[in-house]
Amino acid sequence: MLERSVLFGTQRDSGADFVEFRGREVPKRFTSLDEEYAALGHEAGLLDLSVQSVVELRGRDRSRFLHGMVTNDIRSLSPGQGCYALMLTPQGRILTDMRVLCLEEALMLLVDADLVEKDLALLRRYIIADQVDVIDRSADLAVLSLQGPRAAEVIAGLFRGTSPPEAPFEHRLIQVGNLTVRCARVRRTASGGYDLIVPESQSVDLWNLLLQAEKPAGLRPVGLEAWNVRRLEAGIPWYGVDMDEARIPLETGLEEAISYSKGCYIGQEVVARATFRGHVNRKLTGLLLSSGEPARGGDKIFRNGQEVGWVTDSAYSPGLRRAIALAYVRKEAWDPGTSVGVNCAGGRTDAEVTQIPFD
Repeated sequence: MLERSVLFGTQRDSGADFVEFRGREVPKRFTSLDEEYAALGHEAGLLDLSVQSVVELRGRDRSRFLHGMVTNDIRSLSPGQGCYALMLTPQGRILTDMRVLCLEEALMLLVDADLVEKDLALLRRYIIADQVDVIDRSADLAVLSLQGPRAAEVIAGLFRGTSPPEAPFEHRLIQVGNLTVRCARVRRTASGGYDLIVPESQSVDLWNLLLQAEKPAGLRPVGLEAWNVRRLEAGIPWYGVDMDEARIPLETGLEEAISYSKGCYIGQEVVARATFRGHVNRKLTGLLLSSGEPARGGDKIFRNGQEVGWVTDSAYSPGLRRAIALAYVRKEAWDPGTSVGVNCAGGRTDAEVTQIPFD
């Protein structure tokens, strides 16, 4: 049986349709794709991020330990700051990604729920003499997310007297009645927004409070379908969909996850060598398909009869009024405006390479 969040009953009563994603039963949509897509692009949408888990690192060596494990600079973080980071193999392949929040007493890692056991094992494997405790908080902490251009308005209206975090991954605790919420600036769509981390026992109360209090800001619950379209348009890769252990960071375009001045970490030599060469053979880019029918992950891309890449994920974009895709494309075909063909289930579909985020 698929796992369900404690919000399942509340969402079902609100009319949500559900779908399987990352081993969990999550809302696909509450109303229509067009309405939820518009909320994320022009107002604000509330996401249930039960597909995210929380891991904490505690102990005096936690920052030094994680600093040597991941691609970004952890030691420079002060409480209230954070960053995006990758964990690599010695060969520079991507094992996992994470959002790191620096607390006074811990480092909080937001990781994909289906990767949490892998992440726990990887972290614990490298603890030798370090004073570090790796704690799985997945059972007692839940993550919601407000995304969209009016998300800050929702936060300011709900948490009166407290300005919303502004810098990427900036976070703070905010009290709302009897609810204590950690509010973090996290971009999960082009407009960005805020992740809200609360005790799981309070997630239903927070969900209801947000939707009851902030209707004037256009806030509505949003399911996976609209979220996926908006994150595709923003060019935000998902692990297990658009990147995996076969890819190196520079192919994905995730430069924000890499510090080039922090010194050694696992896989650093490969990243440095690829950076010094100044190019990779393929990279993640966008495709504008000629029809409204999305491609499938794994569909091959051709140019002048030669295979030049493959699709990772695809969806219909109501805003662009056509199907779009993220894809790995070789350097001889990745220039924006290049015409290619995609071998889809219904036959060959014409497409145009475009930069990400999509315009």
